[in-house]
Amino acid sequence: ISDLKRAGVSIIYISHRLEELLKIGDHITVLRDGNLVQEARIQDIDIPWIISNMVGDTGDRKSAHTSQANNEEVLRVENLRLPRVGGGFTLDHLSFKLNKGEILGIYGLMGAGRSELFECLMGLHKEAKGKVFLDGKDVTKGAVGDQIKMGMALIPEDRQREGLVQALSVTHNMTLSSIWKFIKIFHIQGEKLKNAVLSMIRDLSIKVPSPQVLISSLSGGNQQKVVIGKALLTSPKVLLMDEPTRGIDVGAKADVFEIMNNLAGRGIGVIFNTSELKEIIAISDRIIVMSKGKITGEFNREDASEEDLVAASAAGHKPVADLLRH
Repeated sequence: ISDLKRAGVSIIYISHRLEELLKIGDHITVLRDGNLVQEARIQDIDIPWIISNMVGDTGDRKSAHTSQANNEEVLRVENLRLPRVGGGFTLDHLSFKLNKGEILGIYGLMGAGRSELFECLMGLHKEAKGKVFLDGKDVTKGAVGDQIKMGMALIPEDRQREGLVQALSVTHNMTLSSIWKFIKIFHIQGEKLKNAVLSMIRDLSIKVPSPQVLISSLSGGNQQKVVIGKALLTSPKVLLMDEPTRGIDVGAKADVFEIMNNLAGRGIGVIFNTSELKEIIAISDRIIVMSKGKITGEFNREDASEEDLVAASAAGHKPVADLLRH
C-alpha cells in the first residue's frame, strides 16, 4: 500500500479493523445505514471518534424484550477446537453454555468463526475436538441427521443455496428435515403432514396462496419463514440462526424477532449470530463476542454497549502496517 501511494495511486480502503485504518489512512469516511456520517483527516481523530460515529447515538436502544431464560441448562460446549489447515485454529478453545428459553447472541467480524461454530455444533466438521452436551447428553460425535433428531436445528446464512430447494414447493421444502416424523410403515401420512405444514404457515404468518406453490414465488422474508418452519418441524431444543435477518425487509425482520421471542417463551434455546449491533443488543439476553476464533467478550444484555462489542470484536487483530514490517 505504501509503495502504491508513493507511485501516485489513490486507494479506497474499506475495513472494520480500526487500528489499521489509523496506521495506513490519510483521510477517513464513516458510513452508517447507507449514509455518509462523517469525514475527517486521520491526524485529527482517534479510535473512540471512529466508534462513536460508527454506532451513532449511544443512548438506550434496547427494546422491550424481556428475558424468558431459566436456570435449566440445555446446551454446554467445552473446549471446542477446529484445527486450521496449515496450523492454528479456526475455533480456538471455546467454552460456553445455553439455558432453556435463553436467546444468546454471537457477534463478530467476518472471519471470527461464527458460522464455523454452528457447523461444528451440527456435526459438519468431524475433525473438531472438544465436547458438546445437549440436555446433558454427549452429542459431540453426532452426524447432521443425529443432531437434528437429538434436538439441534440450523437456520443457515444462505437460505437460497443451503436452506431451500428452489424447484420444490413450500410443503416439500418445509418438511425436508422432518419427513421421518410423517412416515409410518414405509408410507407418508399425508393428512398429518398437510396439517403440520398448514399449522406452521399459520403460526409463522407466512404469506402464501397455497402450500403447493414453488418456494421461488415467495418474497425473501416469507422464504426465510419457511426455512424457520422447516427447522421447527424437527421439534428442536436448540435453534441455531446464522444471520437470520440478512436480505429481508424491515417488516420481515420484526416478524423474525417476534418468532425468536415466542420460541424462547416455549423453552427453546436460541443462538443467533449477526453483524448488526442494534439487532444483537435489542433481542439477546446475553452476548458473546468472537474474534479470530476466540471468545473475546461476554456481556449481559443490560450491560452491553455498542462500543464494547466493537472493541471486543477487534481484539487480536494486528494492523496491516505491523504485518508488513514482518
